[in-house]
Amino acid sequence: MKQCLLIITLFMFMSVLCYSLTNENNLQKLLTASIDRELKRSLYQGVNMGIVIQSVDGKKTVYNHDAERLYIPASAFKVIPSAVALIKFGPDYRFETPILINGDVENGTLKGDIYLVGKGDPSLTLSDWETTADELIKQGIRSISGNIVFDLSFLDQEENRFGNNARHLYAPPCALTINYNWIILNLKDGPPATLKMIPETGYAQLKYKIQVSRSEKPGMPPMLFTKKDWGDSFSVFGTVTEWDKRYQYLRLGVSRPGLYAATLFKETLLKKGISFNGRLQEGTAPEKAKTLLKIKTKTLREAVAIMNQESNNVIAEMLTKDLGAYFHSVPGTREKGIEVMCNFCEEQIGLAPDSFKMGDGSGLSMDNRISANQFAQMLNYFYKDPKIREAFIPTLAWQGHHPHASNPVPPDNIKIWVKSGTLPGPGVNSLVGYIILEDKNEAYSFAILANRAKRGEMAYSGTLTNPVLRIIVETLKKY
Repeated sequence: MKQCLLIITLFMFMSVLCYSLTNENNLQKLLTASIDRELKRSLYQGVNMGIVIQSVDGKKTVYNHDAERLYIPASAFKVIPSAVALIKFGPDYRFETPILINGDVENGTLKGDIYLVGKGDPSLTLSDWETTADELIKQGIRSISGNIVFDLSFLDQEENRFGNNARHLYAPPCALTINYNWIILNLKDGPPATLKMIPETGYAQLKYKIQVSRSEKPGMPPMLFTKKDWGDSFSVFGTVTEWDKRYQYLRLGVSRPGLYAATLFKETLLKKGISFNGRLQEGTAPEKAKTLLKIKTKTLREAVAIMNQESNNVIAEMLTKDLGAYFHSVPGTREKGIEVMCNFCEEQIGLAPDSFKMGDGSGLSMDNRISANQFAQMLNYFYKDPKIREAFIPTLAWQGHHPHASNPVPPDNIKIWVKSGTLPGPGVNSLVGYIILEDKNEAYSFAILANRAKRGEMAYSGTLTNPVLRIIVETLKKY
């Protein structure tokens, strides 16, 4: 009897195994036939494509095309600093920004300076300055006789890497960062068309000459800055289209984030009724300075979600430098942060030394190079630990939430979490993430990397990756 039960059990196991293998083979055949056919289209002539779809345990690859070649990944590269930061700091970590005072309060006047000490928090906003001003008032301070000193020493400072281009995507990181180092431009179509800065601040002067079009093509009006002693003089000119509005193009990046933060702090004090006639200056606090409060903002998982879902370059670059400062040495630099991330990828994930290249954390650098297989290896590593998985995956964009018709929307039983990357001029499109088949209890990591071999038409977001993703979705519906 026992032998019969054993034989029946073994037969059932083998039947399930054979069924599973048959399904996997069918999936592999369907994907191979469909994607290979897609890559023969004229759209992909002169385009190098690296594609891999792999089970998250790394044991089964259901599609592979040129997956060992190194590609420029653009913003898909952000999955590296985001995951490494979540693992090293912990998802619920909050950066602190100390506010110090040096001097005594006499008859409502602070007889000394106030210090804004940057510690690399990418999530500070104008409301945090309002909180600080309210705390000053609670402590009886209605006037400051000294200066506002901003301490930027925790991270190195850098010029805008892209010349005098004031587009917000190029705003430099800084130890003291507020509102992502952006100024938002509020557009009123008119006529005449007008732009209003948010926040309105003495740090910035705006000159513009624009037209508004209902075109769905990118207008991408040039935005430039000129440094002044007090801040930046911005100029915006050209045509603003529906595309520009949809992708929130009308945002300016400041050139000196520390001075911008200090200027907004001064203006907040004055709005709250705290008088101040001193200077704004960069410096460090003396040892005898007293801590007024330590500002804590978003958790790291919240900041990383904004970074990945909105492709925020400032957060990515700050987290890269923060990794350098906290896990290497102060001041944090891009180079130190890259060293921390490279060591993690080699020692923890198992990527071979010198088999990939890192130029920055945001994906703006053309020096970044990584293969589709290496992306899959990383994503599999992040998935295998439930704590990392639960913190990391929700920071990615859920494909079903994309509002545009060009993005394929999967059925309810298939969840696709993605991080995309785009450098339109050089023809770089990338898409990496997870495919989760909830009804089959299966999960796959995937990477779709496209680099033009030579200059061609602008490859805007999804141009080269969405057709492949659409085939994957349609194939999985049949699986």
